[in-house]
Parts: sequence; structure tokens; C-alpha cells
Amino acid sequence: MPETTRPDIKGKKWVKPRYAPRRKVCVFCKDKVKVIDYKDAEKLKNFISDRSKIEPRRRTGTCARHQRLLATAIKRARHLALLPFVPVLGRGGEPRPRGFEGRPRFAERQPQMAMPPAQPAPVQPAPAAEVAQTEPPAPATAS
Repeated sequence: MPETTRPDIKGKKWVKPRYAPRRKVCVFCKDKVKVIDYKDAEKLKNFISDRSKIEPRRRTGTCARHQRLLATAIKRARHLALLPFVPVLGRGGEPRPRGFEGRPRFAERQPQMAMPPAQPAPVQPAPAAEVAQTEPPAPATAS
């Protein structure tokens, strides 16, 4: 027998839920909206998640027709930069980095070469006695 999630009723095959979920009503049908305006970003923000994804019908309660219009309006608002494509996290307003934290972003990466350039041998300073001998002679003065 499958176990239930409620500990007070064990061993029963089917358990009636504690409450019936309330049917969600499409807010656009209720207001008799024919066209969803893509320029109204404040209203459209209610239909995107904190990760800037379009919320599904089962969560928002919109009907199929208005969900299609809503998705088109959100995409148009994103294209005009009224809504974000990616989530804005943190105080700096930068989107979450992809991959692991230590990896630099594409713009910050240094260009990688196939082989590092050959470096010349380090120049050693000459001893002081040799430096004195290698100085050019002083020009002769005419008397």
C-alpha cells in the first residue's frame, strides 16, 4: 500500500485533501481586457517570477487566450528594455554570474595563447670595474 503524506492516516489508499483549492479567475477576463498593453510594465511585473521567467497559467490563473497575449506583451516589453531578460540580484544590480564563482566573466578574461612568448635571458649587471673600462674616452680639447 502506498504511504500517505499525512501521518495521522496510515495505510489508506486514498485520502481526501484537507481543503479544495480555490479556482483562480483570469484577471483580464474579469476586467474585460481585449488587448494587453506591453508598455504597462508595472502590471506585467506581476506575471514574471523573481528569476524573470514568465509565470505559468496554473500559478497566475490567466486563461489560455490571455496567457498567449501576456507572453507576447512581456516579450515585447523585454525587447524595449521595459522588463529584464535576466534577474537583477544584489545591491550592485548585476545579474547572477554563470558557472562557478571563481571564473571571470568573458569581458574580464585574458586572451589565451597557444604558447607563451619566449622570454630573453635576464641581463646581469656588470661589475663596477668593468663599467669604468667601458666608458668612452673623453674628447680631446684643442689647445
